[in-house]
Amino acid sequence: MTQLPPEVFTLIGINLFLVLSLLTHLLGNRFPKALPYIYQVAALFGLGYLVASRGYLMQAEESTRFWYSFAYLTTALTSVVAANFYVAAAKRLWTIAKAWFGAFSFPSILVAVFFVFQYDSMQGSIISLTPQIGLAVLAFAAGIGLTVTFSPATVKMLRRGKEVKQ
Repeated sequence: MTQLPPEVFTLIGINLFLVLSLLTHLLGNRFPKALPYIYQVAALFGLGYLVASRGYLMQAEESTRFWYSFAYLTTALTSVVAANFYVAAAKRLWTIAKAWFGAFSFPSILVAVFFVFQYDSMQGSIISLTPQIGLAVLAFAAGIGLTVTFSPATVKMLRRGKEVKQ
């Protein structure tokens, strides 16, 4: 089995920042106008890290590379949750917040946790899950989360395009 490089976490973080940029731009007036561009700069920062790590950080210890990449992924996940919280708490758009959580926040966190466990199991650490068990747990939790999040009433409101303020 091939070793999972720690830079995979940086790639996941870059993708999260780019999706955040796209979603905040598509949701228009619900977010500050500069926010999509800030997320794009954060994605460029991650790309710069990957370019730099290819050159001189490959000689660094793997644990150092892991912690840099893990910190970047954690920053991206924090941004995802913060944007979800902003829509729910500050704007009081509960329908959009539920949809955001079910379609983006929850799966993003689960995928990140899956890759962290996968990386950990390849290192031979104490917390080792086989990929099949980890994938089954991930799929089960994602299905439960999406089922709970998208109740029939929420789906009907999303189809109509109405936002419910509670």
